[in-house]
Amino acid sequence: MNLKPLSRRTFLRGLGVTMGLPLLEGMLPGGLAASTASKPPVRLGWVYFPNGMVRDFWTPEGTGRDFKFNKTNAPLAPVREHITIIGNLAHDKARANGDGAGAHARAGATFLTAVQAKKTGGKDIYLGASIDQVVAKQIGHHTRLPSLELGVEPSRKEGRCDSGYSCIYMSNVSWRSATQPSGVEINPRRAFDRLFGNTGADAARFQQRSAARQSVLDFIADDAQRLQNRLGATDRRKLAEYFESVRAVEKQIAQMASLPAIDVPAGSRPDADPQDFVVHIRLMYDLMALAWQTDATRVISYMLANAQTNRAYENLGIKSGHHQLTHSTGQEAEIQKIDQFLTEEFARFVAKLSTIPEGEGSLLDNCLITFGSAMGDGRKHDHDDLPVVIAGHAGGAVAGGRHLKLEAETPMADLFVRSAQLAGVSVDRFGDSRGTLPQLSA
Repeated sequence: MNLKPLSRRTFLRGLGVTMGLPLLEGMLPGGLAASTASKPPVRLGWVYFPNGMVRDFWTPEGTGRDFKFNKTNAPLAPVREHITIIGNLAHDKARANGDGAGAHARAGATFLTAVQAKKTGGKDIYLGASIDQVVAKQIGHHTRLPSLELGVEPSRKEGRCDSGYSCIYMSNVSWRSATQPSGVEINPRRAFDRLFGNTGADAARFQQRSAARQSVLDFIADDAQRLQNRLGATDRRKLAEYFESVRAVEKQIAQMASLPAIDVPAGSRPDADPQDFVVHIRLMYDLMALAWQTDATRVISYMLANAQTNRAYENLGIKSGHHQLTHSTGQEAEIQKIDQFLTEEFARFVAKLSTIPEGEGSLLDNCLITFGSAMGDGRKHDHDDLPVVIAGHAGGAVAGGRHLKLEAETPMADLFVRSAQLAGVSVDRFGDSRGTLPQLSA
């Protein structure tokens, strides 16, 4: 039968549920043969980690395609052809520039804004719109959610956190405007519900599914069956794999919700079981993959921790806080373990994206994800030669498999401008940018 192609904006609907779909052959006019006429969109992501990296264990040996990984970024070796390590990027606006101490707060505030934060512990915060929100304003109307902001540590909305800077600067890397942080969703269930739950009259019924232990898939079963009757064998298999991914995330969320609370000393570390910290990190990565796979949003920021986090990485056998370690002598080995762990989890995420089919390639082919920090080496509190990796190919514009060593003090904002352009956003300057990094696509 010659059926009319499905719209890329096809949703499965049920009581209180709206579920997007991955790109299917049935959405392409004429099937796979016409895939070039329906090129998948480019998705942009930014994954932030605080306290930088121990530079001695991060900087690769050699440049170009013949580089050798260092100890900390060695976990990226299995996805080598999908990543580019970029050296000599800098965030000048994270430096004091006359404002005195507060390197961590500025590093968090500047990461996606490339703007000097106003030094205040009060409500008169002032920064600038972040690059993710600049992008979302131009392409966000194409998706259900203009952008998604994720994290794993509770944020503080009031008080001073770092040498006279508001705690808000340390808990947000995404800013809708100079005075409005985007906020961070750290609860996997709420993030999941944002992706698949309605906000209309049936929303309350959808929320009740949790108490009844119902899967979101139960609500769209009838609509899903009608769709499957229109699909070919390949698309039915792809849809089944997608549903399995949704079920896996739901099961992990349910397991986290059933865990008993633990009593920890106030302020010692975030309110989460250290043994489940890895699960939390991975769940948020998995939600990112689902969001992009279904085109629910094309813009995501993810904070692996707040700026100046003092998390105790007990999953690595480390009992001292992360920030505390950077101020202690002789702790390079402990810090390196943390650095490597965060890199390993990012590598796992990149590998996952590479296995999700989309069009003639994978979802990763149509993503560009920046993994980085606005602090170079946490022991030195510097903001140059930042540890930065980009993953994905931006629809074929970025080759990967390189160590790109730029001119010293190249603004991080240059990378932001180029990333936005690759997603089809019209922007020539951002923050303290000076160029557009043509080397990225060389």
